[in-house]
Amino acid sequence: MAIRRAALTPEPIRLEQSQLDKILVAHEQYLARRPDGARAELAHYDLTDRIFTRRDLSHADLSEARLVRAMLDDTKLRMATLVGADLSMANANRVNLTAADLRGVSFRGAQLNGALMTEANLSEIALPVLGEETAPITGNGRFRRTDLSAVQAQGINLTGAKLGGSVVLRADFTDAVLRGADLQDADIRNANFTGADLEAVNLSNANLAGVNLQGADLTGAIIQGAIFNGANISGAVFDPRAINAIELRALVASAYRAPTEEEIRDALVRHGIWLESEGRSGKRAMLSDADLGGKCMVRAQLALAVLSNGKLVGADLSQAAMAMIDLGAADLRGATLKKADLRGARLNRAHLNDADLSGADLGPVRSVGAGKRDFRTNGERAKFHAANLSGTHLREAQMPGADFSGANLTDADLRDADLQAAVFTGATLAGANLEGANLTGANLAGVDLGDTYLDGAKGLP
Repeated sequence: MAIRRAALTPEPIRLEQSQLDKILVAHEQYLARRPDGARAELAHYDLTDRIFTRRDLSHADLSEARLVRAMLDDTKLRMATLVGADLSMANANRVNLTAADLRGVSFRGAQLNGALMTEANLSEIALPVLGEETAPITGNGRFRRTDLSAVQAQGINLTGAKLGGSVVLRADFTDAVLRGADLQDADIRNANFTGADLEAVNLSNANLAGVNLQGADLTGAIIQGAIFNGANISGAVFDPRAINAIELRALVASAYRAPTEEEIRDALVRHGIWLESEGRSGKRAMLSDADLGGKCMVRAQLALAVLSNGKLVGADLSQAAMAMIDLGAADLRGATLKKADLRGARLNRAHLNDADLSGADLGPVRSVGAGKRDFRTNGERAKFHAANLSGTHLREAQMPGADFSGANLTDADLRDADLQAAVFTGATLAGANLEGANLTGANLAGVDLGDTYLDGAKGLP
């Protein structure tokens, strides 16, 4: 079977900004179905350093266009065709590339923070050979992988995107969402996926050597044949079967330790003495990376303890005293924290899905130390999906980007809390108090706010 090829790839046409602006206006009129509109046909054009900021180029054709250092911040390119385009070092923060054809695109060194690429196709492609009229599909085309090397893509959304065979070397995907994305055979060496959502991602045969996966969620990820040599999985969440898989077995064994019951008791006793003596004797509990899953620690004295990156799945910490504890990136899925004292706790990127925090206190600690400082609970980008937070105190809590989807927040106290960009889809907020809370950019789609207290709340839709 053969596919038709152009006889020669045309020489790039350089457009002045004024010429480009006229094309952009005509394209936006085309999208509005105006009779004087015309679709932007910019394939093979040289658009280096050109400005597209906040324009709408949805459905446009930019195949093999040169967009080096182009200004694309907040631009809409939904379902646009950019096959083989060069966006090296482009500024494309918050660009909307939903369902766009991005096969073989070079994003090397680009700024893609907050970009939206759900369902986009970023897989490899064989482009036409110069001078060939026809070529077989399996022939000697210009084979090109999508290149995301060294991109800055914090918070990018690649849900369901096709990235098979792509190059993602040294990229920064901190807090990115790649739920259900296909990264089969991708080269991801030394990339940063701290706090990323990689749920159900396909990583089969991908090279993740040296990757930082601290606090990432890889629940349901496919990892057969993947290489994790030197990867940092501290605080990462995997399915039990993945943890025992040959690809991760050695890495998990070196990353987490399972203290004995005696060691736990000894650590808690010494920590209690350390608290009572104000640090003059005893020893602070340092249990980072410890596997405490399923342990019973009811009413445990853990104020100021360090359990960051710890595994506490299903642990019972009911009524535990944990003021100012460090639980950053800890795995607390299904844990019981009923009526626990978590004032001033560090919970950034912690996994609390399905946890029971009913009646817990996550408010501030007041007037600490000689400087009389207040310490607020930090739950930035923490995950509370389907958690029970009924009657929980979250006053003044710092929770930007936190996921409360499906959570029960009935009668919760969220006064003056920072909830910017938080997700509340499917959550119950009956009787919750959100007076003075900052909800700028929060996702409240479908949430019934009829019984909530919203006086002075900021950023309401």
